[in-house]
Amino acid sequence: MRPTGAPSAGQAGATAVAAETPPAVASSPGFGAAQRLVESAVVAVATSTGLYLVGSVYIDAYYGRMSIDASSLDFAPPYVALQSAHVLQSLLEYPSTLFVFFLIYRALSSRMGRMREWYERARARLGRFFLLLVNGIIVSPLVAAAWQAGLDEAETGASSVLGEVAGLMGTLGTLLVLYLIWLSLGPRRDIVSEVRDRKIVPIALLFALYLLDALVATADGASEDAVLLMTGQADASTAVEFVWSDGVAASLPNEEWLLATMRGGIYYVVERQLEPPSRRPVSYAVPVESVDAVRLQRVNEADAGFEETIVEMMATPAGR
Repeated sequence: MRPTGAPSAGQAGATAVAAETPPAVASSPGFGAAQRLVESAVVAVATSTGLYLVGSVYIDAYYGRMSIDASSLDFAPPYVALQSAHVLQSLLEYPSTLFVFFLIYRALSSRMGRMREWYERARARLGRFFLLLVNGIIVSPLVAAAWQAGLDEAETGASSVLGEVAGLMGTLGTLLVLYLIWLSLGPRRDIVSEVRDRKIVPIALLFALYLLDALVATADGASEDAVLLMTGQADASTAVEFVWSDGVAASLPNEEWLLATMRGGIYYVVERQLEPPSRRPVSYAVPVESVDAVRLQRVNEADAGFEETIVEMMATPAGR
C-alpha cells in the first residue's frame, strides 16, 4: 500500500526527467540579448558599408569628370556616406518601369477581350518561346542597363570603382539571361513565380543587378552634375580669381576658372567649358600659400527665396 502524499512511479519519473533536462540555451536572457546585439551590429555595418560605397561611386564619378582625383581630396567618411542620398532617384527607376508595364497590362487586359484571347492563343501556340519573351520583357530594363554599363565603361575608361561595378553588372546580366533561357525552355516557369516562391537564384540575380544598376545610374547622375558645374549652369557654379602672393608667378592661363572644391589647403579649379563640354577638361590645384586673396562670384544670379515669394504674393492686391 502506497503512503499518502508519496508520488507515484510515473510522477517520480517525470520529475527525474525534468530535473535532468537542462534549460534551453535560446531561452537564456543573456543569450537573447547577445544575439540581438550581434544582429544589430551586422545590420549597422552592412548599412554603413553600403552607404559609403554609394557615396564613393558618386564622388569618384563627380570629380573624375572634372579631371580631379577624388582620392586626393580626403573626404571624411560621414561626408562620403551622405552623398548616397543621390541614389534615391536611381532606386526608383526599375520599380517605376515595372509599374508602368503593369498598368499597361491591366488596362489592356481589362478593357480589350480580344487582347486577352490573343495572349492565351499566343501562349498556347508558342509555349516556351512565348514564356521566354515574357521573362525577357520583365528583366529587359536591368539587362539593357547592364550591357550599356559595360559598353560605356569600355568606351570611356571609367574609374576603378565604377569599372568594377560595370564589369560585375555585365557578368550578372549575362548570367540572368542564361538563367531565363533555362527557366523558360526547361521548367517552363516565369521569373515572377520563381520570386514569389522565394527561389534563391532569381532573387539574388535580380537584387544584385538592381543595386548595381542604381550605382551606375548614380555615377551617370554625378557626371551630369559635374557637367552642369563646368558649363556654369549649376547653382553652385562659382567663378574664381586669384591674387598671387609676392614672388609667385601666375601659373594659370588667362581662362575663366570655376571652383570645384577646397580641401586640405588647396583650391581645386576647373576650366569653364562650352557646350558640349570636353571629355578631358583642364583642372588645377592651387595651394593656399601661393595666393594672397581669392575672389569668388556666383555665375548665376540667386533665385528669390521662398520667404520673398510669399511676401510678394501677400503684397499683391487681391483684385490684380
